Amino acid sequence: MEPSKKSEQFIAADAGLRRFLGYRLKRAYNTLRSDMLVRLEPLGLRITTFSALLLIVHNPGLRQSALASALDIKTSNMVAIIDDLESRGWIKRKPVPTDRRALALFATAVGKSTCKKAEALAFENEETLLNNLTDAELNTLSTLLEKIESSAEKL
Repeated sequence: MEPSKKSEQFIAADAGLRRFLGYRLKRAYNTLRSDMLVRLEPLGLRITTFSALLLIVHNPGLRQSALASALDIKTSNMVAIIDDLESRGWIKRKPVPTDRRALALFATAVGKSTCKKAEALAFENEETLLNNLTDAELNTLSTLLEKIESSAEKL
């Protein structure tokens, strides 16, 4: 079957769902995500580990609990992600001097380098997949997504 005909059949099959913005946002996210997975794989990263590494690089000394909160991941699940990043030599855990129970996270030089490469791939991914949108449309989309997110925070 031709790709366009297959797409048309699929769109017709999910027409009822496409009436919902949440579904359409999910489909758009899945498009961005699938290409991103392919781009990150050679670096040994998944989207979650990339996200965690990026936040650690940009926020030296970030606590594990704050990272879990920022990524909306359960603290217990965050431990495996941190273990993975640490086992690869990308981050180090250090005790917080004022709270012996807490651990602060710091990127290593290798982690910073890996993150820089991954960030370039992420920007390339978005540039490739969003190239049919004008700068004004991208700004509008960003503003609208922020409004949706902030309205959920008010609930």
